[in-house]
Amino acid sequence: MVKDLESQDVLVKKAVKTSASITGYIPFYCKSVLLAKDPHLDIMQAEYIPHSCIVPMLLRRKTCPLVLKFHGDDARIFPFKNSFFMSLTQAMIKRADYVLTSSEEIRNTLISIGAVPEKTSALHSGVDTIFFSPRSQKSTRQEHGLPLDATIFLFVGRLHAWKGLYEILSVAKCCPNEIFVFVGPGNIPDHPKNCLFVGSQQPDSVRAWYNAADCLLLPTYTEAVPTSVMESFACEIPAIVTNVGGCPEIVQDGKNGLIIPVRDIPALYEAVIWMRNHPAERKKMGRQARVTVKEHYDHTILIEKLISIHKNLLCNK
Repeated sequence: MVKDLESQDVLVKKAVKTSASITGYIPFYCKSVLLAKDPHLDIMQAEYIPHSCIVPMLLRRKTCPLVLKFHGDDARIFPFKNSFFMSLTQAMIKRADYVLTSSEEIRNTLISIGAVPEKTSALHSGVDTIFFSPRSQKSTRQEHGLPLDATIFLFVGRLHAWKGLYEILSVAKCCPNEIFVFVGPGNIPDHPKNCLFVGSQQPDSVRAWYNAADCLLLPTYTEAVPTSVMESFACEIPAIVTNVGGCPEIVQDGKNGLIIPVRDIPALYEAVIWMRNHPAERKKMGRQARVTVKEHYDHTILIEKLISIHKNLLCNK
């Protein structure tokens, strides 16, 4: 969204934590203080709560509206860890002029703890449907040395148990003729021979893997509206997801993908087999998936909504 704002001639000044080390907070907070006191700022938007919001909440100018953006666990898990975190989150929401969330499910969670519905909107960052678009499956498979006649299932994300990694591996063991490709960082677990781990990839390579696949797998335990599903949909690849978080907001069961219960290996197996055995229906789902993303999650549509929210705040300050 920063790039999209800049493409609309909006000057974006950034305070960004660039190091995974805890010491990375030092320059981040120093830059945040300077921005909070910058007399030329028209609006402040803090991403990922609570760490990015603390300085703006305490030091921002009263004439500079503050927007908070909750992305996932910062709303779904953090406030409910203990009473202090709950109070901190509620204080931040109270001081904010507007609250954004990455899904309707997160929006409803924040409203339940005090966010004002009229000042809270679900607004994902979206996906570039021109960059992520359908390409020749045959050529992309040939480039990666993959068989043309196999059914290929793709996972894109961190190799973490919460993403349903071990459920996929369990199903892979029962489907020796299918290929399961894993794109993303993390420790590679023990796996059957039909699993391929390719590590982190650049966006153009990720796009190629989408186009080489037949179906995306995301049997996650917790999620907002997953970016991997949006990217997959943009490439006309349907998805199998779990009924958690924002997944049901983008995946329509039986229309652009399949929805299964969390931690349900038999259900995941049945969904995988269905996708394998119904290639025509699977391709139809893929075409509908791209329609879903272009109509609701294209980044050009969502950036206009964000700019509209910003303009309204500036007009009413």
